[in-house]
Amino acid sequence: MSREWIEKQWEGAELGDKRLIKRAIKIGKSCLETPGGTLPEKFGSWGDTKGAYRFFDSDRVSHETLQKVHNKNVIQAASRTQKRVLFIQDGSELIYNTHKCGHGLGPTADAFGQGIMFHTALAVEWARNEAPMVIGVAKQTPWIRPEQRKGLKSKEQEEKESQVWLNTLKDIGRPPSGCQWISVGDRGNDIYDYAIGAGDEGWDFVVRAKHDRTVVVDGNKARLKAWIRGLQPQGNYTLDLRARGEKFSRILELKVSWGQALLQPPQSKTGNSLLVTYVRAYDPEDKDVEWILVTTLEVASVEDALTVVQIYEDRWIIEEYHKCLKTGCRIEDAQLKTGKRLLALLGILGVVAIELLRLRDLSRQEPDRPAKDVVEKEVIEIVRVKYNLNGEISLRELWRRIAMLGGFLGRKSDGNPGWQTIWKGWLRIQDMLTGMAMVRNCG
Repeated sequence: MSREWIEKQWEGAELGDKRLIKRAIKIGKSCLETPGGTLPEKFGSWGDTKGAYRFFDSDRVSHETLQKVHNKNVIQAASRTQKRVLFIQDGSELIYNTHKCGHGLGPTADAFGQGIMFHTALAVEWARNEAPMVIGVAKQTPWIRPEQRKGLKSKEQEEKESQVWLNTLKDIGRPPSGCQWISVGDRGNDIYDYAIGAGDEGWDFVVRAKHDRTVVVDGNKARLKAWIRGLQPQGNYTLDLRARGEKFSRILELKVSWGQALLQPPQSKTGNSLLVTYVRAYDPEDKDVEWILVTTLEVASVEDALTVVQIYEDRWIIEEYHKCLKTGCRIEDAQLKTGKRLLALLGILGVVAIELLRLRDLSRQEPDRPAKDVVEKEVIEIVRVKYNLNGEISLRELWRRIAMLGGFLGRKSDGNPGWQTIWKGWLRIQDMLTGMAMVRNCG
């Protein structure tokens, strides 16, 4: 794994003590090498485990201070690229319903337990018909919800949490001259104040519409959904729909239509109108498959409309990030006793998950790249011996073989391995490396 990358994420961190910086790097490396293990399993000794606990308890250590260098690195990289950059936003939660935490957690969306809410903006280098490349976390905001009667959110709390979408863009800053930064969000992002504020901050956006708003089309008021559904399709889009619940993955041919409208303030508010384009992508045979997208990007052709649809399709990358954080890094299994410690752990693992995601995606984006360019030679050698492989091993071959150690069958029809089999296999690799080290020490 890329240990040099880990060092760059905490070099110069504002922790007020060089020893804390060294500890942050050491914890980051341990989490990268053993992403799914408990803290004692990650650190290998009781002394290092106690050092990690002291580190998380330090007043100088917080989620913000632990991610500040990484955030800065990501924004600088996004400013240098010649491609568009998507800043994919989404919220999630860490649930510790069965966790024996002493204090410092709050209600979660299920309203029954305790946990941490967090919102992430993932920066992704993007070009049409090319594999998107994850840059990193541009901004991550965690918070503890205050206790509410019967576990329900107050209207004040709900409004406060809805502001995180726009506040995230403000924290990242205005796009530099010559750069096109596009904020991408799901239906929870369909907020009038956000749309107006994003424009004021110089951002473009692609957001899935949730509300059946009143819009103005050619000077006439109309209900959004009735108007957009009445437009004739002008293009087609092939969607590789991923499996969800009981529904298998499948290939769909979507119809695409679009039109311009003025986005109006809600009846309860006063404000300016905003000229936007609505793009509808839908399956005529399945009413459950429909995306109504609102964007500030110019849509003057079929190609432009398909670009908007593809941008939204690539929103799934942030869901993969959440899977990496929860399934790969197993952050919800951490047995830390305070909310402060868990927030600090999120500060570390929220960064480590980026490198894990990047390494896995490289096997798909650059499948023929030699594994030795990315992964330590000891890992490659274990896979080589285990499967009796000769010659150069590619990234794709390496990760499929590692996933096979975790239960992935590896048949041609199986597609790419998922997080669970990858990390089960990776943990077995780590066990083998530990065993080899013990043999060498005994010798």
